[in-house]
Order: sequence, then structure tokens, then C-alpha cells
Amino acid sequence: MLVEADARQGSIRTGYGQGAWGGEVGLWHLAQAHLQGQLAEAFEAHLRPLDIAGNRLLLPGLTDPRQAAALSGTWEAMSLLLQAMDQHAGYDVLVDAGQVLVDGSALHSRLFPAPLAHSADVVLLVMRNTLTSVAQTLPVAQVLREELERSGSGQDALRLLVIQELSSSAGGLRSDAIARRFSVPVADLLPWDPEAGALFTHGAARPPKLGKLALVKQARKAMQATQMVVNDRRRALDMPPAPVHSPVVAGVLQRLAAVRPPVSSVMSAPEGAGRG
Repeated sequence: MLVEADARQGSIRTGYGQGAWGGEVGLWHLAQAHLQGQLAEAFEAHLRPLDIAGNRLLLPGLTDPRQAAALSGTWEAMSLLLQAMDQHAGYDVLVDAGQVLVDGSALHSRLFPAPLAHSADVVLLVMRNTLTSVAQTLPVAQVLREELERSGSGQDALRLLVIQELSSSAGGLRSDAIARRFSVPVADLLPWDPEAGALFTHGAARPPKLGKLALVKQARKAMQATQMVVNDRRRALDMPPAPVHSPVVAGVLQRLAAVRPPVSSVMSAPEGAGRG
């Protein structure tokens, strides 16, 4: 399950989705529903399939950046709902939190889904292997580490996901050098794959088979490695699943669990903010 929580607007509906859904569907409607005490029902109603078989679900993001502030009071309730989706309905939840926005020495409380990062098993900070990206990302990583230590499950929830834009001969930095500079482990390396990037950003009339794209192949491996980190951290923290007290939420979880495909047919998917 992918939640598109980028405050700057989502891109999947107009890119990979090729305009399949309009503004009548998506994240912003959940803020209104939350005010009316109907968050769980709206969450279920606004999920859309990412593939033909319906094995992967999407909550489309915002269509207007002016909508972002309205969600500031909804993120906390959303984080609990996403935890329940993971713990009780059996979904791997991936949150695309978009660009990290900072206010002073903390995550922005109105324009960034900080509660989703706080509750994430793993937070993947995406960067490139260039000097410029390292310089720009270092202070952001420090803010995230402090925030996760203060309000999340610990700073060790943070990992780096590095895109190999440059080869070593062209000045690209090695992953071990990046990890030492940040004092943060590198979860995995993703290839520079313009064809896949264009597909997800702009869509295609005749899209290629995803399994043949280098980016998708490596992303699957990255998610498998990340799932191992999630499992290790859960065992170390030894935190039992949170109980579900609301009959409405329980009903939503039961319905979504019933349509969930067998685990073997699901590509493991949290972010910046499993739920990661």
C-alpha cells in the first residue's frame, strides 16, 4: 500500500496513472472526513489499485499545495490507521513523504507529515551519490536523526537510499564513504534509470514491463532488505500490535484484509515517511 503524502502535490495520478483519477479522489478529502469523524471510511473509499490485479493499492496525493496545511491535524490519526493496516490487515505500507521540510531544528509541523515519520519502522532518506546532494542532505539527515530519537522509535530507524547518478570515474561517491560521512547506514543503491523515471513521472501510452526495468528490479531488492531491517527492529523493540477499539476501523481492516492477495504475490513496499 502506497500513501502519497508529499505536501507539494502528488504526481502518480498524472504520471504513472495517466489521469485515471481526478481531484475527487485523494488525500485532501481525508482531512474533511477526519473533522466529521469518518476518517477510516474515507480512507477505504479513496484507495485505488496500482495494478490490474489490485495487488497494490494507492492513496493518491494532493492536487494543490494549498491543501497541505489542512492535513496538519489529520496526520496523527492517519499514522494510527496505517499502523493498523500493517499490523491487523497484513499490508506493507510505504509512505512517500516528499521533500523533507524543516522549521527551525525540527520537521515542519504543518507542511510535512511528521507523525508518519515518527511511527515508521524505517525512514528512508533518498539522495544521490553526488557532492551536491551530500552537502544538501547532511543537515536534513541530522534533523531527522534528532527528531526520530526525540519523537519516533529511535535514530537507528533512519537509513539512506542512494541513487547512483554518477559513476565513480565521473565523481560519484561510494556508498561506504557516504555512510561514514552521515554516520547513517546505506539501505541500498538504486541505478540511474531515466526510462523508468520518465515512466513514473510522465506515464506512457504503451508502458514497458515493469519487471524488466533496472530501477524496478533493484527497488524490489531494496524493499526486501528494508523489510529485514523492519523485522529486526520490531524484534529489538518488542512492541505488541496496538489494539483496535473502533468497530468502524475494525470493519475497514476486515474488508481490506479479505481482498489482500497471498503474500507470495505481493511486492514488498512507508515515506520519508515499512510505513517508512
